[in-house]
Amino acid sequence: MRLFVAVPVPGGLKSGVAALGSEIAQGGVVPVRPENMHLTLRFLGEVDEGGGAVEGIKAALGGVRFKKFPCTLRGVGAFPNENYVRVVWAGCESAGALESLAADVAGALAGFGGDERGERFSAHLTIARVKRKADLKEFFGMHREDVFGEFTVSEFLLISSVLGPGGPQYA
Repeated sequence: MRLFVAVPVPGGLKSGVAALGSEIAQGGVVPVRPENMHLTLRFLGEVDEGGGAVEGIKAALGGVRFKKFPCTLRGVGAFPNENYVRVVWAGCESAGALESLAADVAGALAGFGGDERGERFSAHLTIARVKRKADLKEFFGMHREDVFGEFTVSEFLLISSVLGPGGPQYA
């Protein structure tokens, strides 16, 4: 099963950000459905359901403690960059708390596989995935400084992802 660790985002904020996906929807630009929006802290990838790996992951995550903190969704950007867009995202600001939580989760899950490439964590909420070249410069210019809202981060979840023809299904 494919697993990742994520912070849930309140429904009202997801709906507001999802409207941006509708704004840029076109051939090759696939908006993320609001019910699939979350803040990924750590992607684990395929994990064998047998052998106790999932239970070990849950136990390791159970040891991660943090105090609730505010997170603001602000601005838009792209990975890898605005000239070659593969992912359109809304930024997440938390005065370093989200980055600290991601580091604690990564530390707790060291040895369980997954994203161990040493890439720097970048707090973001994915708005859309881009399959082929799209000119989104005007979109970025219009929304670069937008504030979409604030919420309190009080939990993170271990989520399974099943890929299907209609996109991923999360549980």
